[in-house]
Amino acid sequence: MMRLWTLACLDVVANAQAPVLNLVAPMINRIQGTDAPAYRLNPLTPQILESFFEPLTVQLERSSYVYRQGAELRLGGRPWTASGANVYWLGLDENVQPPSGEPFYAPLNASYPTFGRITEVMNTLQTMGARVIRSQTLGVSVGNPLSVMPALGQYNEQAFATIDWSISQARQHGLRILVPLVDNYDYYHGGKFNFLRFRGINISSSDSSKVEPLVQQFYTDPTIVQDFKDYIEHMINHVNPYTGLTYGEDPTIFAYETGNELGGPRFGDRDVPAEWTSEISEAFIKQLAPSKLVVDGTYGVNRTHLQIDTIDILSNHYYPPNNTKLQEDIALVEAANKAYIVGEYDWTGNNAREDPLRSFFGIIEGRQNTSAPVVAGDMFWSLFMHDVPDCDRFVNHSDRFTLQYGNPANTAQNDTQISLIRQHFFKMRNVSVDSYLPCVACPGNTAEYTYV
Repeated sequence: MMRLWTLACLDVVANAQAPVLNLVAPMINRIQGTDAPAYRLNPLTPQILESFFEPLTVQLERSSYVYRQGAELRLGGRPWTASGANVYWLGLDENVQPPSGEPFYAPLNASYPTFGRITEVMNTLQTMGARVIRSQTLGVSVGNPLSVMPALGQYNEQAFATIDWSISQARQHGLRILVPLVDNYDYYHGGKFNFLRFRGINISSSDSSKVEPLVQQFYTDPTIVQDFKDYIEHMINHVNPYTGLTYGEDPTIFAYETGNELGGPRFGDRDVPAEWTSEISEAFIKQLAPSKLVVDGTYGVNRTHLQIDTIDILSNHYYPPNNTKLQEDIALVEAANKAYIVGEYDWTGNNAREDPLRSFFGIIEGRQNTSAPVVAGDMFWSLFMHDVPDCDRFVNHSDRFTLQYGNPANTAQNDTQISLIRQHFFKMRNVSVDSYLPCVACPGNTAEYTYV
């Protein structure tokens, strides 16, 4: 419809060049600060006229919501795919100690990433052909002095600065964001254990070990559930000064995820009550942000959630990639006529038990040629780039899954895998590229002047 509207406008303009000249020339001259007819314009051919509308077409798309139609995601009436990267640190980081005087919480090594680091990641993902970023710290930020909510009901507006910038930069780079709202683990950026401790339940876990059954109070205690809902409301209703939109209004955030790798007392048990998921998705997220998609945050496909109307997307994480498991998950979700996303996967190729990334991608790509693709895309874990404004040093993370695009220290296998990912991202957009890895410029000290 948008394309038809644009062509209709072009037809009108093409048949009325003189009025267009009368409109355009004064506008150009005013930019020059003079009303004199300083410009002599070339003929306004249909091709030139169409270029006038290209920016408008882009802005209309960026201002449109992604929606689900059965087992397919769509944008502007066309199928839309969601492949990209996990960049968990965009709102709050744990990997860089900032210069003296900058906000820093030493007990958790927490600091705000520079705007330059954020902008470079957006440039990198655009070069890689990505469409989506998944980022925990754009939605999970509780329990330490640099968080959005350092203590129950207390909000730190300074903490929104990097979140606001990340969302605005994603929009300007044509990227969409998937935002988890709570974490299953007791990490530096906070999660469900903080909400428990706020109400005197002092348990913790930051690994895969068994935890006390009291952890289920996060899902079942009405007071704690309300605390979580109050936090979500504050996040979704925040107005981004770069866009003038609340997070709930901004199509850049195409989906909220009820949590990251949620479960119960045992790792991977998928013990997330359907009642809680329904309440958070239906009675809350969809009320505050009715145009948002909702992803079930259970770690794995939770069969008890498949029939919840307000869950649009289900997902799983693959460490290592497993073709059989991927096909089983897709089949489960297809039977429910919903969409599916690979929320995380090990991209490295270093695990002897894993299926090759090429065949893993092949399953996802092959589904795009069917009437019901189901699987909309995938996001590798996880992307880091330079310690901007320092363009000589790449930021490292300790989990063995750090992808650093363009790092001269990459092994040949690293770059082979990265090239395969880039080719896959473009193929998901129905574009073919070769194995070449184009350079991405590090913004240095100029990031704040980019895409404002």
